[in-house]
Amino acid sequence: MNNNNNPIGMIDSGLGGLSLFKHIRQALPNEDIIYFADSKYVPYGDRESDWIVSRTTHLISNLVAQGKCKAIVIACNTMTAVAVETIRAQINVPLIAIEPAVKPAVAMTMSKHIAVLATATTVKGKNLKSLIETYAQDIKVSLVPCIGLAEKIETGKAHTAEVKDYLKNILAPLVEQKVDTIILGCTHYPFVSDTIQEIVGRDIQIIEPSEAVTAQLIRQLNQYHLSSESPNEGNHIIWTSSDPLEVADVTFSWLCCINIQKLSSPQSIQI
Repeated sequence: MNNNNNPIGMIDSGLGGLSLFKHIRQALPNEDIIYFADSKYVPYGDRESDWIVSRTTHLISNLVAQGKCKAIVIACNTMTAVAVETIRAQINVPLIAIEPAVKPAVAMTMSKHIAVLATATTVKGKNLKSLIETYAQDIKVSLVPCIGLAEKIETGKAHTAEVKDYLKNILAPLVEQKVDTIILGCTHYPFVSDTIQEIVGRDIQIIEPSEAVTAQLIRQLNQYHLSSESPNEGNHIIWTSSDPLEVADVTFSWLCCINIQKLSSPQSIQI
């Protein structure tokens, strides 16, 4: 049975992955997208690895089985860091997983000193370590665990004085150490990229992987002949494990209108 017009599934611990969703929606306007925001349990960055693997595997399996998703995009660096290999072995649709943009950062740096802003779990994870060992052997890499930042952004505090002061404290040492390239290693962080740029100045480059992930998704859809054949604009739905009204408040401020559903019926994803 042809499933070209089935939706693309996206998953994140919360709403941070909407920064990637915007890129995908713009590049693939005819594709239906189901975005699962597990906001009831955000942030994942402070949770045990076994819990993250179990939760992520369960939710993605249901996106495939019940959402009929033809491809899955993991829009959470913490999920990628901890669970991606387990998930690859268990699902039979293309899986595209976001990860910190170490390779492009190495190509861009002139000072040979880059920094990664990420959750504590991503900073400690094998995936980031492998990326650094593969691409940044001759580069100094400062790893900065941004405890609580994703949660602040998730709850609508991205543009508050509280978050700006937090960012000033973690960024000041990087400026002093002549870091010239900062990687945003969490999909929540692009929502404060303008504030980060203001603090560090225009001489420091800020990069995040949304464009590369979108390109990889397009390649996978083409490779497996899964691109939508519909001439119509795609439908976009957010499924959430949290209060839809709370999610709607944040989502509207970031993306304007989008359909949001809390999944609780027997026919929906178990949450």
